[in-house]
Amino acid sequence: MSQYAQKGATLIVVLILLVVITVIGTMAIRQSMVSLSVATNAQVQQLLVQNSDAALYRIEDQKTVVRNLARDGMFGYLRGVNNKNKELVFCYRADQAKLNFFQLTRASIVEWASGDTAPKNTALGSNGFCQISNSGSDNFFTSGRKLVMTQVAVKYSTAANDKPFKYSARGTDTKSAKIDETEKVNVYSVSVMPGLSTASTTDINACLRNKMNEVTVPESDVAVTIPADSTVSVTACLTALNVPFMTQVSEYTIVQAFN
Repeated sequence: MSQYAQKGATLIVVLILLVVITVIGTMAIRQSMVSLSVATNAQVQQLLVQNSDAALYRIEDQKTVVRNLARDGMFGYLRGVNNKNKELVFCYRADQAKLNFFQLTRASIVEWASGDTAPKNTALGSNGFCQISNSGSDNFFTSGRKLVMTQVAVKYSTAANDKPFKYSARGTDTKSAKIDETEKVNVYSVSVMPGLSTASTTDINACLRNKMNEVTVPESDVAVTIPADSTVSVTACLTALNVPFMTQVSEYTIVQAFN
């Protein structure tokens, strides 16, 4: 009888050990998966930041400042009272090695005109928007690896809380000196990694094409019902789709200086 009891006890001990080993193995696998997810998220975040930074560095290149202030430059094109609520949009593409960083022919305008119920994007065509394309004819990504897309938007600030003469150069009078008015311009660099998202290509493209980064609803002389979806920004749109993205905003002051 004692021999049979010992054999039964051995079986129970073995079963308990198997359960313990299974639990430990499961916990180790889960821990490894969590560590892998953390590492992947860190890499994704780093890639998004680097691509947004790369676009801003190109904008801040001193060699191109004069060119950007020209009438067909990224800053000069929107200067003026009539363009305050418009966003000039272009895609930072991999084939920019052969082209200039910014070309007006590869830019688009997103604007919300008085009386409209939503922004429109037809003023300059649709060449400026980044888009996920399966045709393979165009590479809208920032590199040949086709991981990250970076879309840049330029908009002169319409913030109502800015103080008068806040951005003016000290010791100058724009009227008597006959110099240009000092203005503040915002540049939005939005980097997206669509390959890690379950959102549809159509929805991601719609966020980049149809939304504004700084949504400004214009005043209208007629009663207009604004749909809630129309006031959604690019950032909010991508957030709702759970798309990995990074938005960086840089503020620049356009000042006419004399040496």
